[in-house]
Amino acid sequence: MKLVQQKNIWIKRSLIFLAFIIVPSLAINIYLIAKDYKLSAQKEKLPEPDNTCSLSIVRETNSKEGLIKPLLLAEVNTESPRFALLKAEINKFIDQRKKKGDVQSISVYLRDLNSTSWTDIGDNTGYYPGSLMKVPIMIYFLKQEQNFPGTLKKEYFYAKPTGQFPVQTFLGDSILPGRSYSIAKLLWYMITQSDNNATVLLSSHIDFGIYQQIFKDLDIPCDDLASSQYMITPRQYSKFFRILYSSTYLSKDLSSYALKLLTECNFRSGLVKDLPAGLIVAHKFGERGVIGHAMDFSESGIIYSNSQPYLIVIMTRGNDVRQLSTVVRELSIEIFNQYKDI
Repeated sequence: MKLVQQKNIWIKRSLIFLAFIIVPSLAINIYLIAKDYKLSAQKEKLPEPDNTCSLSIVRETNSKEGLIKPLLLAEVNTESPRFALLKAEINKFIDQRKKKGDVQSISVYLRDLNSTSWTDIGDNTGYYPGSLMKVPIMIYFLKQEQNFPGTLKKEYFYAKPTGQFPVQTFLGDSILPGRSYSIAKLLWYMITQSDNNATVLLSSHIDFGIYQQIFKDLDIPCDDLASSQYMITPRQYSKFFRILYSSTYLSKDLSSYALKLLTECNFRSGLVKDLPAGLIVAHKFGERGVIGHAMDFSESGIIYSNSQPYLIVIMTRGNDVRQLSTVVRELSIEIFNQYKDI
């Protein structure tokens, strides 16, 4: 009897011993199997990578150092869905103006300057920029100042050329023949007054190859200064304002210098006409064409709207440049009013 009891005790102890070994091991194996299954299930549920959004990188190609290529712009190639409702509303506006005969064509580029969000609205076409090209001329001379300090103090003598200037509907003050002006003063006349006399004098002292390098660096079709057939899209033109705002082509001081001049632009009948008083806007307009026939009127600007600065370029084509400036004015305030709710 005692032998049987001892045998039973031994069996119980053996079973307890095995339980201490087998149960934890089994539990661990079950846990690992369950974990592998869960991970496998998670892997199967992972979304496919989104390849619809690509990025374009624009770098300066003519760096003097040779070992670097400074980053100028990083461009998301896909329009932001954030602007979808606004785009639909503006397209309705464009259709209405076309039906009324106010315009033949309108194109708008809008970009949020706190993010990568942007949209193209309206006709996908190019326009004659007119005085909008005074901005890259300004960038050229400020780049010269950056590379050769003291450039802005140089003076040029103005003897009025014999050739005819393009007709201007919107006029400001102008430099006078028989006087000398510093480059800094000529830039002020060219940008704030849109003075063609100052522009012609400055253009006559431009190194054409260096000027075109600005366009090559930004991947924009090159302007040859003399052509009356040069065309550009709002999205392409926006790059001039973007490199100034981000200070990626000029130094901070010179970028600020350029934008300060643009905030002093005396033209108030388009982009800024109905915007709130006191709102800072760095902008430039341009007109090109034959009065009484097809005219292109465009305006580009950075709207410093509190914590939501944005860049807008509006290009239009029609028969009446004053009517086109009114269309730009109406588009500008419509976008401003909707922008704060986007």
